[in-house]
Amino acid sequence: MMDDSMYPVDAVRPLASSLRRAVLSWHDADHRLVEKFAEDMTMQDFIDAAEDQRERTLRQHARMMAAFMNHGGAGEQTTLGEILDRDRVWRG
Repeated sequence: MMDDSMYPVDAVRPLASSLRRAVLSWHDADHRLVEKFAEDMTMQDFIDAAEDQRERTLRQHARMMAAFMNHGGAGEQTTLGEILDRDRVWRG
């Protein structure tokens, strides 16, 4: 399990916003290509993507997004887009 305290929320928020409309690609455990818009990904999707990324930067970004969502109180099916929308309302 990752420790979300290693990624300060305020530092990760701009990355989360910039990735919102990005399409992320990774291979699942069966080596099938998975492609999703970041805003439609759940915390588990980001964890899966982080585990399956070969490139260190992409792996770290996926971990940051999972930590950001965990800190934001994401439920099992909550997407990054929902977290960012809620965050925007709370922050004004």
